[in-house]
Amino acid sequence: MRSEAAEAAGVDGGTDGGRWDDGREPGGGRGGTRIDRVNLALWLLGVLAAAASLWVLQAAASILIPLVSAFFVAIAVAPVGRWVRGRVSRRLSWLGLTASMLLILVILAAFFGSMALVTQRVAEDFPQYAEALGKLWAKANHWFQGAKADLTAQGGQGVGQGGEVPVDPITGFAKTALSSAGQTISTLVLTVFLSLLMQLEAPVWREKIVITLGRERCRMAVEAVAAIAQQFRRYLVVSSVLGLITGALYIGWLSLFGVDLVLLWGFLAFLLNYVPVVGSVVAGALPVLLVVATQDAGTAMAVAAGLLVIEQVMGNFVAPHMQGKQLAISPLVVMIALLLWSWLWGAAGALLAAPMAVLIAITLNHADALRPFAIFMSDKSDRERFDAHTHPE
Repeated sequence: MRSEAAEAAGVDGGTDGGRWDDGREPGGGRGGTRIDRVNLALWLLGVLAAAASLWVLQAAASILIPLVSAFFVAIAVAPVGRWVRGRVSRRLSWLGLTASMLLILVILAAFFGSMALVTQRVAEDFPQYAEALGKLWAKANHWFQGAKADLTAQGGQGVGQGGEVPVDPITGFAKTALSSAGQTISTLVLTVFLSLLMQLEAPVWREKIVITLGRERCRMAVEAVAAIAQQFRRYLVVSSVLGLITGALYIGWLSLFGVDLVLLWGFLAFLLNYVPVVGSVVAGALPVLLVVATQDAGTAMAVAAGLLVIEQVMGNFVAPHMQGKQLAISPLVVMIALLLWSWLWGAAGALLAAPMAVLIAITLNHADALRPFAIFMSDKSDRERFDAHTHPE
């Protein structure tokens, strides 16, 4: 005979292997449901934290853009400083920092000097095209005013009525361009100053990390920064190669149609390749505008179609593929990063999109709990190959 406890258990739980009448596992109770709710709550908290982080990144763009830019500039030129310091005495170690800053200034001077030469050349040759461009602008303005009159006719405010003088679009564009140029110059100055401070205080910060986090974590942090710096330098090399290819394609395509100043447009395409999205639009629009003013509409459409194909192929296929292969980041992730950071930080975000993707992936790879996300962002299928490609040489 079964004991009373056994009978009670049989009545309460049945005899089918200890399974409860309501289908729950013995001892399990509602633990599975409770665990599911905990996981759901954690995922919701993660989504909220991600949304809050995006809001902070966008709200603090004016602070974060020069700070992040300075970090990438500092790690890009750091090998120059180390090379100089390794060849001078300790008393002259300051020459390393001087060499790094001179390299930054030389690069900026070369870029803006090249842009100034391009602008000067365009200004010198502009008078011979001024009449044709003026007629083109008059036609476009006449069409625009006619469309505006049709849209406002019901309100009784046709073109020229009310004594209002239409705003000159060129003047508005010039004011916007000057404002953007001033903001860009101030950001560049702040970036150079911050990069100088970062390089100057790098040894002190390394000692602080050793004291606060320990030597092992300090070694991991230094290794991560070295890997990010290495990948960023690869990114600069890839961007330069892509710029040269794009400039050569511009020269070849425009030469087929006898477009004037082909070398100038190719050089401009190379320079503006470092400014994603906006740079390609400007580099393609200027020669098309010249063709519209000096040749027929059919030729202009053919030139525009060819340049559009070049930009689409180079910007949406070749560049993400080459950058992803060199940076160990999935091309799809590179494109998503471009869209995300462009939305957050505008043109500066587009310029920093690929380096930021590398920074995030390498940082995640050094955290055990977040390492699967790093593998997800990379173009490798396992951590070993990702580590082998991103390990500092």
